[in-house]
Amino acid sequence: MNDSTDIEIPDDPWMSHAFISKLMTQVSLPYRKPKTNEIIRKNGTLEVKFTGGADCLPYGKYPRLFEMWACTMIKTGDSCFNPVTNTLNLGTTFREFLRLINIEIGGRQLKTIKPQLERLFKCAYFISNNTDGRSNGVNFVVADQYQIDWLSKESQEHALFENTVQLNQKYVDYLRDAPVPVDLSIIARLNSPMSLDVYWWLTRRYSYLRERQSMTWTQLYDQFGSDASIRKFKENFKKAVSDVRVVYPQANITCGRQYVMIYPSDTSVATTAQVREVESRSKQIRERADRDAMLARQAGREVSEGTIGAVLERLDYGEDYVPARRHVVHGLALGHTGDQVVAAWERGERL
Repeated sequence: MNDSTDIEIPDDPWMSHAFISKLMTQVSLPYRKPKTNEIIRKNGTLEVKFTGGADCLPYGKYPRLFEMWACTMIKTGDSCFNPVTNTLNLGTTFREFLRLINIEIGGRQLKTIKPQLERLFKCAYFISNNTDGRSNGVNFVVADQYQIDWLSKESQEHALFENTVQLNQKYVDYLRDAPVPVDLSIIARLNSPMSLDVYWWLTRRYSYLRERQSMTWTQLYDQFGSDASIRKFKENFKKAVSDVRVVYPQANITCGRQYVMIYPSDTSVATTAQVREVESRSKQIRERADRDAMLARQAGREVSEGTIGAVLERLDYGEDYVPARRHVVHGLALGHTGDQVVAAWERGERL
């Protein structure tokens, strides 16, 4: 059912980036309190039904930020996650993570975070990715159990009560499956849950996009979801895209009347492959420059002044004597004939 591979990234300073699950780059939780306790999101053959086990489904930015934190802790092997019991120790670690993205947990924020995380822990995921000839799916509740005194500022060594959540194994598997690296400095500047969804949806798409791709507004409406009309959804989506492009300017996306089009762009966190490609190009440029410099030095000794002068006389170089002489010396040193050196100069090519 899982058909993607890890997006590898080089070692960066701790917490310069985080990870979001592949699933959350494909479909979205609600943006505001839903009218029903069950929603369905679709993306191609992928269909995800979210069912709430609390007063309503989780919604807004805090469930998204918690999942990003949990995914990051699991992916990086942080000590706050016990892989034997699938237990996450929130303690001060979650507070520190939120502080990195400019969220200080005070009384007001706590009143919002508390019910949203409880809703997330009780939420059930029903995931299917069926084809004409095969049914494929998995179902799970996010957490098996949890106990939290709601992120006391006191360190865990001195606290009387631990802040822990034991995640369901299937949920952990989905967090582990090819998570997408995201830039925390960008996350810190995105306020709306839809802008978060658009940002990590785009950066994952760019990791494998090789040519322009277009999507209908109906497809995006099914994927991102909304309890608003499709007209209002378009307005909200365009606003989210505008917000993302401010902090992620390399994102090449166009919102038209009928389609939204995305074009190959850089991922927001450079992948290992991208870094290696840049390093390889830089190495080739340096090696060529070194080789050309060596040939030029050899040419100064090995190409006679008579030959250089004879070719120079055939060039119309005006006041550009120095560039013309360099062109001739370099061209002859590379083994070109006088005619080839002259022809290259006339075409505007500089050897």
